[in-house]
Amino acid sequence: MGEQKTRRYTSRLREGQAAATRERIVRAAAELFAERGYAGTSLPQIARLAGVSTETVQAQGPKLRLLRAALDLVAFSTRDEVAVLDTELGSEFRDARSADEAAEISARILATVNRDTHGIWLAASEAARTDAELAASFRNLVLGLRAENLSIMALWRERGWLRDDVTDQELAQWGDVIGSVEVYDRVVRIEGADEEEYRRLLARLLLELMAAR
Repeated sequence: MGEQKTRRYTSRLREGQAAATRERIVRAAAELFAERGYAGTSLPQIARLAGVSTETVQAQGPKLRLLRAALDLVAFSTRDEVAVLDTELGSEFRDARSADEAAEISARILATVNRDTHGIWLAASEAARTDAELAASFRNLVLGLRAENLSIMALWRERGWLRDDVTDQELAQWGDVIGSVEVYDRVVRIEGADEEEYRRLLARLLLELMAAR
């Protein structure tokens, strides 16, 4: 009996160590992808920054898988296929009491996510232009975000906050554009707006384009 308990403890310990190592690797990959781009980042570089061997990084999958994991990590804190409304950030949507409040919450969450994913998202987008496998993965990621937007649209619809002259599919597409990293890049990096100005712009656009009139 004592031997079985020891084995279970050892197994849990190893699982915990493996999870911690993976997170360290993914965080290192996210930092390097954002700074150097996809093509400019190598597995040995990720290994050095994470403080592990290149073989350990290779065991986590190809660079493409690390890029996807890094995007997920910085966007939703290791959500691992958890629906956006079930994340810590997403749960705030459920507490909204009006369209105005929902738009403010959406704008704040989008501002946070876009700030944190800005560098790595643009790196992935650029790399996808010349890498067919990455392009397919990136397209799937975009479609996944569309599905998450639809789940949020459904919540707005259920509470009577959405306009009824446009389909939810169209509204979700508009939401994709409004909340995109590319718009963040244009408004904040190129035009020089601060985070608060960007957040107010998002909230106003969401209300003007999506809310019931």
